Amino acid sequence: MVKVEVPEVTSADDRVVAVAAQLFLRDGVEQVKMTDIAREAGVGVATIYRHFQTKTRLAAEAGTLLWGMFADEVAKLIESDAFLEMSGIDRLAALFGEISRVYVERPEFVVFLNGFDRLMLDEHVDARDLSAYGQTIDSFYVVFEDAYQLGRADGTVACDLDFRVFYHAIAHALMGAAQKFVRGGVIPSDAESDGSAEIECIVETAVRSLRVAR
Repeated sequence: MVKVEVPEVTSADDRVVAVAAQLFLRDGVEQVKMTDIAREAGVGVATIYRHFQTKTRLAAEAGTLLWGMFADEVAKLIESDAFLEMSGIDRLAALFGEISRVYVERPEFVVFLNGFDRLMLDEHVDARDLSAYGQTIDSFYVVFEDAYQLGRADGTVACDLDFRVFYHAIAHALMGAAQKFVRGGVIPSDAESDGSAEIECIVETAVRSLRVAR
């Protein structure tokens, strides 16, 4: 996730978005200026403003690219023979585990997401202007829902619940925990916390709450 491929053949706009994503990951959304992106991409800053109008729009394009890269990694998992042989509950464990792995191993992505949310809120960006960004994130839900339905069918998932609510609750808990630990501690007891262990605990608790008792 740290290295974003900069397109060589595709459009200049694609190159600008990829360069912006690289800089946002490396330096943080708040610190990167449009002039920084223009210089790194080798284009005039006026060209970037003409094509993207604002930094928020460019950040949304970069965020969509980064979530798309994450989706590609999930696609490799769900297309593997090992995944296809799993029960429903084991697929859910693998999927939630993949999210937690990325959050733990790629803190710069978590930092980007935190900065992105703050920028969008500060600029009062209309949710309708983030439809492509939101659709990329929402595409993960279908994979989890399929695993849940398989688990209900194969008898490995015990709970009949509103899975959409459950999914968002766990996804938000994982994101909140990840953002907490990349920001750093505030109170003395925070120093005693193991961020990766707590994120893993959220996943284990979620899966255990769904799994049929043995």
